[in-house]
Amino acid sequence: MNILKNITPTVIALCLSFSTLFINAQDRKMGVVDDDVKMIVKRVDGLEEYSSTIDLNDNRKQLLMAGQNYQTNYGIYASIKIGASSLGSNYKTLKNVEFEIVNYKPTYFIGIDSIVVAESRTKNGLTFKIYTRALSDTNTYTLNETTLKNIHFENGSYLHSERYLNPMFPKKDNAGNVIFDSDGRVSCEPDNRKAFDFEFFYKDGRHVVRKEDYDQEKENPQTYMNEIASTLPGKRCFHSFNKVMF
Repeated sequence: MNILKNITPTVIALCLSFSTLFINAQDRKMGVVDDDVKMIVKRVDGLEEYSSTIDLNDNRKQLLMAGQNYQTNYGIYASIKIGASSLGSNYKTLKNVEFEIVNYKPTYFIGIDSIVVAESRTKNGLTFKIYTRALSDTNTYTLNETTLKNIHFENGSYLHSERYLNPMFPKKDNAGNVIFDSDGRVSCEPDNRKAFDFEFFYKDGRHVVRKEDYDQEKENPQTYMNEIASTLPGKRCFHSFNKVMF
């Protein structure tokens, strides 16, 4: 795991952006993370134009990002508990984060499948990767102190979040594992005869075609504490930046 020392300013757009079936973070079984290794998110300038603010002294559910899928408008909120940092008074560590998704005008209710902590795409910051799915039964998710171990935020740094959309009806083998197509995407059904997955498929009568994968960028993110997160298609207007204050 790289030690994050700096965050380079980037151009940002704050966009109006299964039950866990196959996205759960899993340990690599490659040894124990050193307790002395720290993920440090430093303060930078230049990200202010399109960003929001998270007050770490306030344990209310604060808005991380907003999104729209399946003609459903929703917001993803987080209640964050912090602790003192070994780096000094200008830093805080994360103790617990409770996420909740709120569906405002739902066609299908969208839930949270999984959330993992990862490096940002350019490996210069911290990202919450939030995996969502329509018809999920879960609208909350919690990251505890073990998962968040040794993450240190400098006052005025930025928390980055990315939202990924999973298909409604993935195909699974006899062991219950999800099946992947040759192009790396999750093999999935267009419907369950009650609901149609129109984010992933087109339908005109009997003619059903899976949509293109518009997310062509390739990434192999290094996740915090060597967790593995599947990178799936479906993300649209999917990320946000929140300035950390305490």
